Amino acid sequence: MAVSKYAYVYARIRARMSELMDERKLRELVDTRNEDFLSSLMDTTAAYKDKLTKAALVGVEARKIEITLKEDLIDQYLMVIKSTEGAIQDVFVELLRRLEVKNLKAVIRAKAAEVHEIGTGTSTAEAPMFFPVEDFFKRRISRLTEADSIENVIKQSENPYKRVLEDALPEYEKSKRVLVLEDALDEEISGAIREKVERLSRADKEIARRIVGTEFDLTNLMILLRCKSEGIAEEEIRKYLLPGGFSFDFNLDAGAMNDPISAENVSSAVQLMPVSAYREVLTRALSSYEAEKSLVPLENALAQYFFATIKNTLRGYPINIGTIIGFLYLKEIEIRNLCTIAVCKENEVPAEETMKMVML
Repeated sequence: MAVSKYAYVYARIRARMSELMDERKLRELVDTRNEDFLSSLMDTTAAYKDKLTKAALVGVEARKIEITLKEDLIDQYLMVIKSTEGAIQDVFVELLRRLEVKNLKAVIRAKAAEVHEIGTGTSTAEAPMFFPVEDFFKRRISRLTEADSIENVIKQSENPYKRVLEDALPEYEKSKRVLVLEDALDEEISGAIREKVERLSRADKEIARRIVGTEFDLTNLMILLRCKSEGIAEEEIRKYLLPGGFSFDFNLDAGAMNDPISAENVSSAVQLMPVSAYREVLTRALSSYEAEKSLVPLENALAQYFFATIKNTLRGYPINIGTIIGFLYLKEIEIRNLCTIAVCKENEVPAEETMKMVML
């Protein structure tokens, strides 16, 4: 796409980019008193103030805040989609569909939790918090929460998801691992994004592959670490990893990760990572992983790395597709941060603990 064709969407993004919160503002929100959090959040941008005012919130209602902020994220995607055309627009439609896939994965995880709770006699699951994309895609993922089993979720879903989930169902029924179904969805959406990116001009394709390819790499890393933590066999792990050949720099497919796949445990897998950048990032989080016996510190470390990658891509605000993709990802991260802070405020989590969960 010629630079001239970016002019309109670039101008709109630059205006919104200036409203993204910096580290200082996020720290202020974390440090603010619980009773002042909502008013402080409303003061950050006019868009948030308008939406939060319409939501008629009373105090820190984390779920309502999350719904409202996710609406703003979707508004940004729709602005970009409406401001672009052709192959560029097609890429952003698929990037938006990532959020629909997250909705469906949330339904599947919730159904799996319900099955577990029925078996143990407990009941703690909350309804999933969806990204509001149903009006755009015209698929009613939310109604799948009414299904009484994962099998019926799959039966009532629509393509392209129904087809890939049905193909994965026999393996799920055998293993009862939700990862099997999540992996099928990840492979479908990543394949669709790859296909659309490959239709871009050479310059745009190179930039998009660098950003989106890094996200695919990190998805594969988390699949590997999750499998290692669950003691899944090597050959099964290889089936779950997304195909390589897309990431501009590293291509972390099953073939590239032979050593970590063969590792005895999560810590050994981290030490055997073939890419020094990822190995260093994960190694710094290993002590927290070993202390907490949770993958969350490792996941957060990779998320921070991706955040830094995006910010580097945006350095100087070049007029290209990278700036548009980067803005949307930064907006997504900002909203994740704000939702995290809201939940912590609602539950009176100390500021120092909250900051550990915020990406800066």
